[in-house]
Amino acid sequence: MSRAGRNIIIRTSPTCTVICHFLRSYEINIMKKQLYYFKSVRKDLKILLGVAILLYCLIEVILKRYDEVFAGASKIGDFFSKLSVSYVSAFIFYFIVVHIKNQKDKDNINEFVGYEIFQIIINGHLLISPLDKAPDKGGQFEYPDQKKLFDLLASVDRTANDSPLISSGSKVNWNYWYEYLKNNTEKSLAKILARYTHLDSELIKLLTRIENSFFFIQFNMLFTITHDNTFKFFHIQLVTYLNLIQELEKYALKHFSNNRFSTSDFHGWR
Repeated sequence: MSRAGRNIIIRTSPTCTVICHFLRSYEINIMKKQLYYFKSVRKDLKILLGVAILLYCLIEVILKRYDEVFAGASKIGDFFSKLSVSYVSAFIFYFIVVHIKNQKDKDNINEFVGYEIFQIIINGHLLISPLDKAPDKGGQFEYPDQKKLFDLLASVDRTANDSPLISSGSKVNWNYWYEYLKNNTEKSLAKILARYTHLDSELIKLLTRIENSFFFIQFNMLFTITHDNTFKFFHIQLVTYLNLIQELEKYALKHFSNNRFSTSDFHGWR
């Protein structure tokens, strides 16, 4: 009987091990998730939470051991103790009912918004990188200084049919390449700004500046000015636009680096 008992234990122990491992991993994942949500709470609210807990412990554990320093000190202590408990209770309610849901919504939105933001950045890079005939530097885009950019723009015949864009089996001129990038950028801007209620105010500011930049406002100059076949007359518009793209890229790398390839063509590869 004892041998049979031991055999049963030996046969079932791998299953128990798997179940225990799964439950342990599940608990760890839940803790990590809750910690992530807690870290995403506004800093001032977390500071107030810490103050409330410390104040409650100070009053209930330490100060109540001593006699009143002045008349009414005990009532004041009770008031702040109850106030601390109220804040902790309110924080827990806010965290569970409001913040976690908002953060989940934000994470879901960020997956879409992050991808579209990097599309805007890539479109900005593609305004310049195909013009540069220098050898590829490991695929890393470098923002040119004003002089280098001016020389580059002055060296390109924008009416020449040798841009990367192909239409009806033939390459088109650089004006249409710029128009193609502009249209793609405007589509991405529209998709992102349609969800502005979930966006950070800093991001809205950056996107709005891009949307209202001279590059977009004065874009038709590329088709109306005919006395200069180069891009040099459009130099200032491109300088200011690339500066805005560079600011957006810094923001994106800080806030959306994990969402760069998270949707669209890359969604199925995760």
